[in-house]
Amino acid sequence: MSERKLQNNSGLTGYPYLDKPWNSYYKEGAISLERPKRTVYKEVLANNFGYPHDLALEYFGTKINFDNFFKNIDKAAKAFAEYGVKKGDFVTICSAGNPETVYAFYALSKMGAVVNMMAPFFDKAGMIDRISDCESDILVVMDTFYDAVKDTIHKSRIKEVIVIPTLNSSPLRFVSKKYKLEGVNDERFWNDFIKDGKNHEIPDTAPYEKDMPLAMVYSSGTTGAAKGILLSNDSFQNSAQAYAYLHVDLSRQNKFYQIVPPWYSTGLSTSIHLPLTYGVSLFMDPRFEREIFVKNVIKHKPNYTVAPTSMYEGFLDKKLVGDSDLNHFRYPFEGGEPLKEELGEQIENVFREHGSSARLYLAYGQCECGAAVTTQTPGDEFTIGSSGVPIPGVIVNAFDDEHNKLPYNEKGEIYVNTPCSMTGYYRNPEANEEYFYIDEDGVKWNRTGDIGYVSENGEMFILGRANDYTMVDGNKVYNFDVENIVMSLPEINICDVLPKKNEDGSESLALHIVFEESFACELEAGNASLDDELDMIQDKIYEKSNDVNMVPTVFKVRKDFPYAGSGKRDIGALKAEVDGFIYLDNKYVKNHTKKLSLYR
Repeated sequence: MSERKLQNNSGLTGYPYLDKPWNSYYKEGAISLERPKRTVYKEVLANNFGYPHDLALEYFGTKINFDNFFKNIDKAAKAFAEYGVKKGDFVTICSAGNPETVYAFYALSKMGAVVNMMAPFFDKAGMIDRISDCESDILVVMDTFYDAVKDTIHKSRIKEVIVIPTLNSSPLRFVSKKYKLEGVNDERFWNDFIKDGKNHEIPDTAPYEKDMPLAMVYSSGTTGAAKGILLSNDSFQNSAQAYAYLHVDLSRQNKFYQIVPPWYSTGLSTSIHLPLTYGVSLFMDPRFEREIFVKNVIKHKPNYTVAPTSMYEGFLDKKLVGDSDLNHFRYPFEGGEPLKEELGEQIENVFREHGSSARLYLAYGQCECGAAVTTQTPGDEFTIGSSGVPIPGVIVNAFDDEHNKLPYNEKGEIYVNTPCSMTGYYRNPEANEEYFYIDEDGVKWNRTGDIGYVSENGEMFILGRANDYTMVDGNKVYNFDVENIVMSLPEINICDVLPKKNEDGSESLALHIVFEESFACELEAGNASLDDELDMIQDKIYEKSNDVNMVPTVFKVRKDFPYAGSGKRDIGALKAEVDGFIYLDNKYVKNHTKKLSLYR
């Protein structure tokens, strides 16, 4: 444990939001930080215009310096202006990470317009509704997604479609798939779009305005229609400025691997605007594949990245890693997926074996909070299971159901006060009223919907979603509490706990399990007993919880989980399953003397 932490335990009031123990983790100046009042375009321009020959973007063999970077932004701005885009207008973009998406983002910021970042996995009705909400007339779409969205787009209000060929900015573009456009006036390729604006004057640069809209991203839609999350220039700027005080060496000539899709705020803010703010170049590859990720880290030598656990698991493949040198790979950040302690240690061991002293730094964020809320930081020791400490300017605290602030280590819903917050859900006052909470002191809090707590050292621990529970015999059981116990067992790879309706309308805990490969092979070979394993799981859960209601009575052994287009587990599909379940008695129910039995 660091000396800084130990010193911080004296003189505490007992409440994180008052003590702010996380302040001791920052570099000097973080507390008095005055954030520049600039748009994201003006920020990147101010910091990089004097370095025209420095590398800005790298994409499939093409290296684009800042001189050409800003010229391409101006060309995109001229084309958008030619098509009638003006300040306050929304332009829909459905694209993974590529240079054209970056040019469009900063061009629209320059003009004071707003990017409406649309994910390709939206259903037809959702896509049409979201486009109608913001009255967008123009769609910029990557060719990979064109076939999936074109029929929907032609039923929406979109009037102009600009298609970005995947390899448009690469010398390899001659091998790109030739997508056939509809042959009408409202669709064209990116280069033709740019030519259309060549004779237009460069639009004036919009001045900074507080809370001026910049980008719209969307909630996952797992609990209803996806909600538009409107983020301002201030959200992006406040987040980017905070990282300079987190002991992360953000220096020119370094390289950031951008892999998180830009329809997430982490992809657009943390993985695009943040590095470019500091003159760090972007290495871009839109392919979201584990093997490609590992090969790119080895070959192209990025210093930083933000990626989910599933990408880092590729480093456990000895054939992929070989005898490569990972000394350059200094700041790998992880978020968005659970990370099992043993898995994290295995990945870090690979880093060390190949010359990198980096840890896998865990972070927590939410699109509504403008991406990052907390992060682990280099040079500090963190407790296993924590998501680190708030980034500078952010305050976190757990609250109970009556909006009372809870002291250290007490579990409740995590509320966040952050200068990186969304301005609100777009045209959805009911959702805004439910999401934001203003306390007795007039402080505005974002209600994350996550259950967790804050330790005396300022570390935040996220346990699960507030609505992730099952009512067992009238008692609320948080499913994630059961999952955390099960995930501590070495033979479990991943699991999920969900309520399962009984014939009488009551609910039982249903535990979905994917075993580690080695144990699955033992079961298949007959060297281990499934009956004994499920019996042991029940025993372990009761032993650690001492709560009879937390003992699952329904099990399903799986090879994998279904996933939705968002990349998250498809909970709806899991709840709809009816076959393949194993039913057990709860042998810990009081006065229950019936022997444990297995029904198949």
